[in-house]
Amino acid sequence: MRVLEVKWIGIFLISLLTAQITFDKTEHDFGEVVEGSPAVYTFTFKNTGDKPVKLTSVKASCGCTTPQWTQEEIPPGGTGSVQASYDTKGRPGQFVKTITVHHNASETPTILTIKGVVKPSDKPADKYTEVDGNLGWNKRRETFGSVKSTESPTLTFEVKNIGQTPVEFIEVIDPKPMFKISFSPKVLLPGQEGKVSVTLDGKVAKAKGWKHQSGFYEILKLKTTDPVGAEKQLVVNGSFEIVYSPEELAKAPKAVFPVTEFDGGEVLEGQTVEYRFVVRNEGKGDLIIESVKASCGCTAVEPAEKVLKPGQATEILARFDSRGRSGPQHKTITVETNDPLNGRTILHLKSTVVNASGFGVGGSAPVSAGSVGY
Repeated sequence: MRVLEVKWIGIFLISLLTAQITFDKTEHDFGEVVEGSPAVYTFTFKNTGDKPVKLTSVKASCGCTTPQWTQEEIPPGGTGSVQASYDTKGRPGQFVKTITVHHNASETPTILTIKGVVKPSDKPADKYTEVDGNLGWNKRRETFGSVKSTESPTLTFEVKNIGQTPVEFIEVIDPKPMFKISFSPKVLLPGQEGKVSVTLDGKVAKAKGWKHQSGFYEILKLKTTDPVGAEKQLVVNGSFEIVYSPEELAKAPKAVFPVTEFDGGEVLEGQTVEYRFVVRNEGKGDLIIESVKASCGCTAVEPAEKVLKPGQATEILARFDSRGRSGPQHKTITVETNDPLNGRTILHLKSTVVNASGFGVGGSAPVSAGSVGY
């Protein structure tokens, strides 16, 4: 009997044990904090109960507050901590953030609060925000805007060696003749700033075949001695406009399309819509048809003659197969020529595809259409 009595008394005493934690404080005011550095405070607590305590989860009210906490179980009389870190970078002004601490001492979590006022830093913001290995760049992508063939504009990229060893700019990989790239200096010591200048020579771009009113997007590759990654890339883009002299225009070809759009109307699904677009050279030089490209669902047959003498004309056959299509259709053909002022022409082929039961224009549909005379 006495053994049973002792056992029941032990169980009873164990049931009277409680888990409890007590924080030194649950709110911290940082006061004024200078922007840029994290505001960090560590809340400490003690297990003031009779049973081990464990923090089961710690969650911050926003992503700018990063908590760290004691992960292991804390015995009676032991201590633990919850560290709160607030990122002040780019967040001037007053802040109030909370950390919710769940533990096995109570079903009710403990709420910790940090607050303060972030003062803007007097230091200028670091402009070398794009990091590539041991180099920090103020930017790695820039536009020239609109560039004329008579111009040679320059873009400047600022760079800084943020590593511990010198970095040398060795050469341009696969250089493009219209771009001149220079380095100042060629070797950047640790902490040293420099510049990479990119000049676009409009005359060279014209000589290399860049077209009038065309866009360009170029990736410039640089070889360095950076051990983290030797190849660096800069991206430049813009639009190109050729300035022609009166003498050049007087001798130039001129592409004229009497018709650039044909609507075949309603056609039965399965039928073919055709049209022969005419192109005529009304200039003084030879007109060269460089390419004829059709959009999806349309076929364009390149003309038999791709070089047209002044006054000569030819046809471009456009064909649309309506099989598997329904409803309004709009297909395009892009024609590229050496016309200096009109090097690209978009031709349009349209129709509305209906099924046999829904056809309502005289019970028949056109299969093809001719062309305008030369």
